[in-house]
Amino acid sequence: SISCSFLQIYNEKVFDLLNSSKAFKNKNKEGLRIRWNKNDQFSVENLYVFKCNDAEHCMQYYNKGIRNKIVASHNLNHASSRSHCIFTLTFEITDNASVDNQVISKLQLVDLAGSERTSQTGATGLAQKESIDINKSLFTLRKVITGLAEAGRNK
Repeated sequence: SISCSFLQIYNEKVFDLLNSSKAFKNKNKEGLRIRWNKNDQFSVENLYVFKCNDAEHCMQYYNKGIRNKIVASHNLNHASSRSHCIFTLTFEITDNASVDNQVISKLQLVDLAGSERTSQTGATGLAQKESIDINKSLFTLRKVITGLAEAGRNK
C-alpha cells in the first residue's frame, strides 16, 4: 500500500497542507505538535495521512498541498515560498506467505525556502519577519549538516 502526507514549517510552526478543514489563510494560528517516538523518529500529531491508489493519486494530493502552501510576492519573486515543506510517501509491503514479514519504506521530498536578503527583496513587516525566520532555520540546518559531516570525518 502507498500513503502520503504533506506538511509545511512556517514561522517555526508545523501545518498540515492536506487538512482541508483548516484554512491556512490565518498565518497566526497554532501549529501541530512534533513528537519523538520510541524508534527515535519524529512524528507530527494529527497530521493527515492519505492512502493512494497509484502515482496519479499521489500527484493529486501533492498538487492540493501546493495550492495550500503559503507564498508571498516581493521585488525578486512574485510567488516566494514562505515555508519549508515535506511531502512524504510511505510504502508498506507485506509478504502474503508470512504476514509478520512487513517492510515499510519512506521517501521524503523536501522543499526548502530560499535564503533572502531584505535589502534586495524590499520585504517589510510580516514578510521581513518571515525572511528572518527562513534565514535562521537555514542557518541552523547548515550547522546540523556541518556537525554531522565533521563527526563522520572524525571516525
